[in-house]
Amino acid sequence: MERTCVSAALFPHPPIMIPEIGGQELQKMKATVQAVKDASSIIVSHHPDTIVIISPHNYVFPDGAAIFPEPRIYGNLGNYGYPELAMEWPTDMDLAEEIIHQADGLTPLYRIDNKWGEKYGHAIFLDQGAFVPLYYLRKAGFTGSIVLMAPRFDSYDAMMVLGKLVVKAAEKAGRRIAIIASGDLSHRLLKGSPNGYSPSGEIFDRTVMTALKRQDAAVLDTMSAALIEEAGMCGLPSVYFLFGALGNSPQAMPVYSYEGPFGVGYGVALYLRDGGQPHDERALTDIRIRLARQSISFYLHHHHMMSIPTNLPEELQERAGAFVSLHKGSNLRGCIGTFLPMQTNIASEIIHNAVSAATRDPRFYPVSLDELDSLDISVDVLGSPESVSSPQDLDPKKYGVIVMSHAQTGLLLPDLDGVDTVQQQIDIAKQKAGIPPQVRPDLYRFTVTRYK
Repeated sequence: MERTCVSAALFPHPPIMIPEIGGQELQKMKATVQAVKDASSIIVSHHPDTIVIISPHNYVFPDGAAIFPEPRIYGNLGNYGYPELAMEWPTDMDLAEEIIHQADGLTPLYRIDNKWGEKYGHAIFLDQGAFVPLYYLRKAGFTGSIVLMAPRFDSYDAMMVLGKLVVKAAEKAGRRIAIIASGDLSHRLLKGSPNGYSPSGEIFDRTVMTALKRQDAAVLDTMSAALIEEAGMCGLPSVYFLFGALGNSPQAMPVYSYEGPFGVGYGVALYLRDGGQPHDERALTDIRIRLARQSISFYLHHHHMMSIPTNLPEELQERAGAFVSLHKGSNLRGCIGTFLPMQTNIASEIIHNAVSAATRDPRFYPVSLDELDSLDISVDVLGSPESVSSPQDLDPKKYGVIVMSHAQTGLLLPDLDGVDTVQQQIDIAKQKAGIPPQVRPDLYRFTVTRYK
């Protein structure tokens, strides 16, 4: 999955999520909207060629999934009173044909194109289950092609197989893909809901979200067919498809959210390949670098700061100073940071300092969007500074140093190439602060946890 399927996600699809429709009602599902925005930005930052999206609101068959290999697919939300909300997407026809080829003999897959539509009197269209996620992905900057699919509801095992073969087809076709499993969870969470109420709804949603968080499809198998039926859902086949695409190796999960404000469960989960490293530590390490890169990409696209992602690991909800460094090869391309926390948490510190390193370091011209992929990014999270009485308490490999003299302050990170002695470290920090060589500044040291 590392080079082929660069990301995979579960997205909800209520049309009320679209600002032109939802208006003030979006405040009731604020966490869901923000999670979809954040996930979309991360997906786009990984530059997929094609998005494979599976929606349960298109033509669904009792004994097989469906694929829509039409060169262009159009859709609007006229059924919801907004025909002006329209979009058209090109289909990755080569990938669609390869998926059909890979499915042959393994799992039934209906080919739904204009020829089929003319025969049976049905139009080929972009349904709400695809429209809503693609709306946010387009807002995040995605301009590639899609492959539209629809699930089957009679065999969850077949949906797992289909997810696996889609990734295999992308590998054969030489495509970088993102997978969007579109689906809402239970429609029966609240008494008085238009779809009725069932206590099974809450159990269903909790089970699905637990499976997603643990990345364990076996959790889904604990639900009986009667409970699933009683929950009144549309998204479970898409969830099984997602698990099939993810395979067995653990993935990093930077976005995870759940709400049920209108009696319908909305789950968001984004997965990124973590390289097979131990999952918990690597995921935390990666999220800092991803957050820095994502914030730069978002700023260069939209010219304002991205919002802080929801459901952050506890380590990123604490407060600390942080430096973000950009390198192009062996050359520094930007470095900005704060030795004391200036933002509400470490995540926000990284977001702001990454943008500053890319666009406001006075030593360099601003980073362009075209060169962002070529930059190496590191994030240093700083411990609290402590006063030291003499240079003997310093170690340039272990500690960073802060020098202060009246209003002049200079800082140097630890373990830098070419800085081998305490005196070198102090001299460089004094030079950065504009402190004259003959002045003895106050000295502080700090530890750093470095993420690359």
